[in-house]
Amino acid sequence: MPRPRLDDDGQSVTLDLHGARVAEALGLAHAAAEESARRGRRTLRLVHGLSTTEAGARRTIKTELADAWEAGDFDRWATGAVRMEGVLILSLAPASSPLAGRLGLADLF
Repeated sequence: MPRPRLDDDGQSVTLDLHGARVAEALGLAHAAAEESARRGRRTLRLVHGLSTTEAGARRTIKTELADAWEAGDFDRWATGAVRMEGVLILSLAPASSPLAGRLGLADLF
């Protein structure tokens, strides 16, 4: 079974949420947004997959991330978002004094 993965190239962070449960994915997404902004990254790509669940069925990571964005849950760190097939891309407002070093998945716990 896949597990969440995080890649940081120094400009952008990609968090692949495949394998995470919905609540875990939301927690990881919030932590990644905060830490990515603190480290001066410009974008955060939240890879959630296609979410082929039919309307009225259980909640998916895709729908929960979209709802969280629309509710303003990422406003402390993000200035904009683009929804694409399988991914939510957040434009981040970097910290005035960014922390050095690459971000790893373990930094989100």
